Amino acid sequence: MSYLRKCVSDVGGYVPGEQPVGGGYVRLNTNENPYPPSPRVIEALQTAVGPAITRYPQPTADRLRDKIAQVYGFAQEQIIVTNGMDELLGLLVRTFVEPDGTVLLTNPTYVLYETIVRLYGASTVSHELEADLSLPESIFNTADGRLMFLSRPNSPTGNMFDKERLAKLASGFDGVVAVDEAYVDFAEDNCLDLARENENVIVMRTFSKSFSLAGLRIGFGVANREIVAGLMKVKDSYNVNVLSQAAAIAALDDYEYMVECAGKVKRTRDRLTAELVSLGFDVPPSQANFVLATPDKYPLAARDVYLRLKERKILVRFLDVRGLDNSVRITVGTDEETDQLLAALKDLS
Repeated sequence: MSYLRKCVSDVGGYVPGEQPVGGGYVRLNTNENPYPPSPRVIEALQTAVGPAITRYPQPTADRLRDKIAQVYGFAQEQIIVTNGMDELLGLLVRTFVEPDGTVLLTNPTYVLYETIVRLYGASTVSHELEADLSLPESIFNTADGRLMFLSRPNSPTGNMFDKERLAKLASGFDGVVAVDEAYVDFAEDNCLDLARENENVIVMRTFSKSFSLAGLRIGFGVANREIVAGLMKVKDSYNVNVLSQAAAIAALDDYEYMVECAGKVKRTRDRLTAELVSLGFDVPPSQANFVLATPDKYPLAARDVYLRLKERKILVRFLDVRGLDNSVRITVGTDEETDQLLAALKDLS
């Protein structure tokens, strides 16, 4: 006899990228930042480890919300801080979607969206991206759904959806449009103005990627006050711990450091893309800290690329996803890590 809800037993569950316990791996499979966080973050953590950890954290992370408001130009009441962006994704479903409701997605996109939706008993309607990875016309002609997830830059393809088309989509959609900007600090522009101009748009960010704080799990969203107030009702009371709040404030205090590290990643990304193309991979232009590589004239299929690299202790992400089952997603590492990857690919060819 199973005690699980049917929607839970029916879902396979999200499988994160491999994180081997042993050392010695070049990890280019989970889109982490290859550079350390700002030194100010380490100082803030050392200061916070003390009497503060015997007390509950400030439940609404107001100091951090104030800092985010200052940096990005919003009122504190328009900001919610969460335990990574994953918590925010779940909060959006729980807050705005009935158990038998519908959430709109594109395909391909971040596979966790569908997993979270189905675990809460709702369903998804997926719209296939155009051949050039742009938003399909079909998504503009639907009235169904109380929530829509859009990843920009899109994961796992790395491309940017046209901002004007996204604004048009938001203005014609009756539900909440959640724009996932996890990788936006590696891109050319952002959608924060859409959250200012549209009452149904929430823009989601994370400190995991550009700020190098993946291990501390800090996310946030910006939206109108009504959306944020609803999310605040649903979130856990003490959802973001003392250390994470202190680290995020310190990271924002040294915003220039993040920009500098993101610049290094972008330069390496451009070199990686050019080298992969020369090896026979098809690589769409990326504005994230990863690239999507499909063997075109390269002699191995994507799964074999993944397996052969793993034998050499280089991890990339094999995408067993509809439409991308002959692609690998490669995180942009340091120049040294990139050199190791490229040398292995040349040797395997």
